[in-house]
Amino acid sequence: MTANVELTSSEIANLWLEYLDNSAMVTKLKYVLKIMEDAEIRTVIEKAQQFSESNIMQLREIFEKEKFAEPIGFTDADLNLSAPRLFSDTFFLVFLQNKMDMNLSTNSMAFSHATRSDIRDFFNQTLLTSIQLFNEATDLMLEKGIYVRPPFIPIPKTVDMTERQSFLSGFTGERRPLTAMEIDALFFNINRNALGNALLLGYSRVAESKEVREHSRLGSEISKKHLETFSSILLAEDVGTPMAWSSKIEDTTISPFSDKLIMFEVAATTQAGIGYYGRSIASAFRHDLGARYMKCLTDSIRYGEDSVNLIIKNGWMEEPPQAINFKKSTKG
Repeated sequence: MTANVELTSSEIANLWLEYLDNSAMVTKLKYVLKIMEDAEIRTVIEKAQQFSESNIMQLREIFEKEKFAEPIGFTDADLNLSAPRLFSDTFFLVFLQNKMDMNLSTNSMAFSHATRSDIRDFFNQTLLTSIQLFNEATDLMLEKGIYVRPPFIPIPKTVDMTERQSFLSGFTGERRPLTAMEIDALFFNINRNALGNALLLGYSRVAESKEVREHSRLGSEISKKHLETFSSILLAEDVGTPMAWSSKIEDTTISPFSDKLIMFEVAATTQAGIGYYGRSIASAFRHDLGARYMKCLTDSIRYGEDSVNLIIKNGWMEEPPQAINFKKSTKG
């Protein structure tokens, strides 16, 4: 029965995005495995590589059956395996854990938006494997002492009801302590921006074109500014903040990746960051927190738009599947 049902727009969108994402991962992890020295981290990276390769094979089968044009994606032409090390082994472990965290969000949405049972089965499996890899990466980070736990706060012993509108205040008067949800959002936004700052700083040193280097440098500065904004809030509340990863960048100016692949990753992580900020705003009841998130969200949207413009300018962007343009196709 499924074979006779056409793919919906949601299924087409998520299958197309999944292919691009996995082709980028396969290409990137070839380099990571080439320079990887830590045997324990290598095992997890190899599993992630096999996961992405398996996804691509399954997607190609779906594309062939549906006469769905296979995206170009990324190939060995976007890779320089002779490039020296850019980041440390532990940095790549942290990167993989964060990537699986992003997968949990995108794969769960793709699964819930799918109609056909075979497409639901595919995204169900990608979600389960992402959870497995996230767990393995997190456990290994804990073993190696590089996982920074979120702050501890007292466990509630009683149930209280909020009676004052001052619960929402923050610009003037006495501010209430941060809620657990607000701390959670601030802490992990700091974590992501610390990682993003280091990643973009590394790319700003090795990208081939001056334009991509400068754009990466700007992104690094934006991430650093956001990191400092959120850290200052937690520090003012005497709450701990995560460590930065800039020290994990190696001294090289030779890029392991094409500018096309670098910009794809820059655009994808910026888009994910915009989504995280949107959810953070929803959990921030204090007015001052909402205002700061809105400022950071605006920064990210502008940077994301500049990223896409740069990708289009250089001819690196494949057009996403689109609806029929009836105005254009109408005779006369």
